[in-house]
Amino acid sequence: MQWQEKYEQLIHRFKAKDKVALAKMISLVENNIIESWDIISKLQSDSPPKNSYVIGITGSSGVGKSTFISRLVQLFVESEEKIGIILIDPSSPFSGGAFLGDRIRMFELSKFSNVYIRSVASRGALGGLCNSIYDIIDIMKSFGFDKIIVETVGAGQTETEIFYACDSVILILSPDSGDEVQIFKAGIMEIADCYVVNKIDLPSSKKFMVQMENFINSEKNIQKKLFGVSALENKGLDKIKTWIELQQKEEKENTPKKEIRRKIRVKNYLTNAIENIINELSNDNNDDIYSLRNKVINCLCSKFGGEWYDESKN
Repeated sequence: MQWQEKYEQLIHRFKAKDKVALAKMISLVENNIIESWDIISKLQSDSPPKNSYVIGITGSSGVGKSTFISRLVQLFVESEEKIGIILIDPSSPFSGGAFLGDRIRMFELSKFSNVYIRSVASRGALGGLCNSIYDIIDIMKSFGFDKIIVETVGAGQTETEIFYACDSVILILSPDSGDEVQIFKAGIMEIADCYVVNKIDLPSSKKFMVQMENFINSEKNIQKKLFGVSALENKGLDKIKTWIELQQKEEKENTPKKEIRRKIRVKNYLTNAIENIINELSNDNNDDIYSLRNKVINCLCSKFGGEWYDESKN
């Protein structure tokens, strides 16, 4: 069955806010990499995207990201907001699928009708995300979520891709994270809009908070915020919710930082799409490098109505 037939079977239920149809629409894009542009374009025409606010949550493994997200989402649910959650999980080395660990830890959110959770395999993608992240975000916007939360795979210092995929990035830290010097040197510290020290109930939290305040002051960046919370005890998360809502209201302002985000987001979207096409074509045949090149370029040209002229034939 062609993707067009499957799409037509799903679109009416999708527009009716059927979460099963949403799940199948995401799978449709993931399973039809080469046609993903066409699918997203048609979907946005049939179901215009909402101006959803995209929040990135990142941090090392064990700092409490999943518990933090679970508590934060419950606050949004109380405000009757529709929340989409994308959890980037490590890939299985055998099947390539997601381990689904975060879905298990967030099981308590499944009782809310206005919350949707999607676990996605990173499949070796760098930057803590997955190559289809932009497509999945676009689909969720067309579904009409008020906010979309993206949690990275949790590898640590190099998850900077999330800065461009999301409108705001929250970095979760823990007083027991280890060597503070290494934390402050991490490139991920630079891309965060907000620092959240979780497990504030630990004895070492006061010292760690002082170190974080000194770090922020040394950077001379008054726009970055620092919060101390205990996700396990559900303390301090209301301040995070207020900060996010304020950021969303200010989103319409065109700042240099947002312009950089927008430009690189478009570039990364196209780069990921082209990489997906290359991977898809190279997996299906044993052509030499020149034949593969021609197929990739012809595929791209066909989408934009262009024509590829191969000089090597002359």
